[in-house]
Amino acid sequence: MIMGIDPSLVGTGVICLRDGEIERQQLIKTKPTDNHLDELRRLLKIVDEIDFVDVEFAAMEGMAFMARNTTSLVQLSGLNYMIRARMYAYKIPFIIVAPMALKKFITGKGNAPKEFMLMEVYKRFGQEFRDNNLCDAYSLARLAEAYLSAEQNMTVYQQEVIDKLKKV
Repeated sequence: MIMGIDPSLVGTGVICLRDGEIERQQLIKTKPTDNHLDELRRLLKIVDEIDFVDVEFAAMEGMAFMARNTTSLVQLSGLNYMIRARMYAYKIPFIIVAPMALKKFITGKGNAPKEFMLMEVYKRFGQEFRDNNLCDAYSLARLAEAYLSAEQNMTVYQQEVIDKLKKV
C-alpha cells in the first residue's frame, strides 16, 4: 500500500492507495491551543492517528517556507519530523516532496493555486475532493506510485519531477 501525507496543523490529509484505488483516507483535524504542552499533545495526537499499518512506501509534502507565522512554521516543522520519525520506526521508506514539485507533477506548473489542483486531480484521476489537504495527500500517493513504477506513461513534466526526486 502506498501512502500520501499532507501534514497540516489544522487538517492533516492521509490517503492510502492499493493498485491506484483509495483503500484508506483520513482527515485529522485539530485546533490550536495557547499552552506549549497542549501543542505538543496536539502534534502527538496527529501522528498517533495516522494509520501506518501495511504501508510499504510513503510520500509526504515538505515544508512551505513562505509561511508568515513563525510559531506555526516551528510547529509544522515539529509535526513534519515527528511523522518522519514514526515512518522510520515502522521501517517505511519515504520521500519528501516540495509543494512546488507536487503542484508541477499534477498541473504542470509549480505555482498552481489549490483550486487548480482540485480540478486537475478530478480531470486526471476522476477523484473529487472538497478538502485540499486530502487532494494533496491523494496527489502525493499518486506521485509515490509513479516514483516506484518502471512505467514511462507520464507527461514530460511528471517525469522531470520524478527524475529530480530520484537524484536527491
